[in-house]
Order: sequence, then structure tokens, then C-alpha cells
Amino acid sequence: MGTEVIRLGDVMLAEVKGVDITKPIEPETWATVYQAFLDHGVLVFRDQPLTPGLMVQFATYFGELQPHITKKYWHPEFNELIVMTNLDENGEINPKDDSRGDTWHTDMCYFEEPAKATMLHTQQIPDVGGDTQFGNMTKAFDEMPVTLKNRIENKMATFRYGGVRVTGQERLEKADRGKPPVPHPAIRTHPETGRRSVFVNPAHAVSIEGMEDDEAWELMEEVFAWCIQERFQDRHHWRMNDTVIWDNRCCWHRATANNPLRQPRIFLRTTVRGTPTH
Repeated sequence: MGTEVIRLGDVMLAEVKGVDITKPIEPETWATVYQAFLDHGVLVFRDQPLTPGLMVQFATYFGELQPHITKKYWHPEFNELIVMTNLDENGEINPKDDSRGDTWHTDMCYFEEPAKATMLHTQQIPDVGGDTQFGNMTKAFDEMPVTLKNRIENKMATFRYGGVRVTGQERLEKADRGKPPVPHPAIRTHPETGRRSVFVNPAHAVSIEGMEDDEAWELMEEVFAWCIQERFQDRHHWRMNDTVIWDNRCCWHRATANNPLRQPRIFLRTTVRGTPTH
């Protein structure tokens, strides 16, 4: 069977079939997969169990992997991976961890070279809940009212790991709290497709250069209200042995905090190193 790309959502989610991601991938097949990644923004590979080593092997096709800023989450054997779970050190469910990541964001946008892509692989999932939502920020920018677009498109925003209006700052390690904020364009040009996308996001943007804080937040909140409309969103319902990769250069995402049955959730995650935004 040849490679098949099937759209799963209305906005950007697509499933790739006919590719064994546990083995080396032929160049022609890889070209098809990578073009689908650029065309859609979020790719799903199903029913293929990955060991940590195999996940690193597959993710490396997309580029150099970048360790997470918070070392306590690192996988014990592979620092390119982190373990995302709602279990505490005693194996008990921590409700706070069910809500981690539930603010719209792009991964590692607080680095000078923000992450190109993020990959997740399921190890254990609840029977109900725990979906991930994705927002197509290229579509959001393309359809943005001209008046709002003119106000935001040439601005530089400042990004910080902890953000300013989200919870979770107390979780940061002391070494991470001192990481300086970094500037990026509020509207980013994709380095491979040339398309423009909303890059400023609710979780990590803290200010806009040349604007007072109140004025900046008023503008950003207008942009955020536009971007979180359902018409720009897809939602992924996780299955066991799903592997999902998304393009952080044009895609917001957020975890949904609903876990009504209070069941364990364990994912492996890795990120692909990006390039400067300006």
C-alpha cells in the first residue's frame, strides 16, 4: 500500500497511512510525508507502538531535537524526550497536571529559536477526555479583519516561559526563572512556505514593543479573541499508539483539562529545534 494522506478535520488535522514509522523511511516516501506536514500542519500516525528510541529515530527526520527547558521532566534515557503525565511521584493522579497546557500556546516560543515542531506519542490515556485542540494561525491571519491586521502585523512581541496571566509559574525550576524574555514578530513568516501566521499567543506573550502594557494587552486580547474561534480549530481524540506531530510555526495548541474518570495519562514528547524568527 502506498502513502495516503487523509484529512481528519476541517482546518489542519490529517492522518498519514501506509508509512511504517518504526523503520527507516525511503526518501520518496519521506518527501510525501514532509510535504503533508507543510500542507496541513498537524499529522497523525496511528496504531504504531513506539519505544523511546524509535520515537527519537522518527522525530529526527524532521530535524535536530531540542531538550526541554525543565530538566525534571526529561526521560531517564533520552534527554530529547520528556514524560508528560498526570501522575505524581507516588503514582497518584495530580489534578493540577490535568490542566497543564490548557492555555493556547506554541511550544518553546520563549527561546530565541522557537521549536519547529512538537511530537507526542501515547503511552497511557484515559477512557474519556484528554483531547488536544489545534488552531490554524495561518487561516486566522488570512481571514483577520484588515483593521486588526494592520494594528498587529508589524509589531514585535516579547515572550517568556511563565507568561504573565497564566498559572504554573511556581512549577518552574529556579534555574529556569531567570531565563530572559525574548522578542519575536507577533505575526511570523513561515520559513518554508512563506505564509504568515499569528505567532503571539496567550500563554507566553507578555508585552508588545513600543506599547504600554495595558494598550498591548488590549490589542493582544483582541487578536486572541479572533484566533480562538472554532472555525480555526481542529480537535484530536487520542487513541493508544497515536503519534502526532504539529508545526509550531503556524499552529497553536492546547490540552483539554477534562478527565472525569480521574484516570492516568502518560505521553512521550519531543520537540524539533527551529530557526530564528527575524
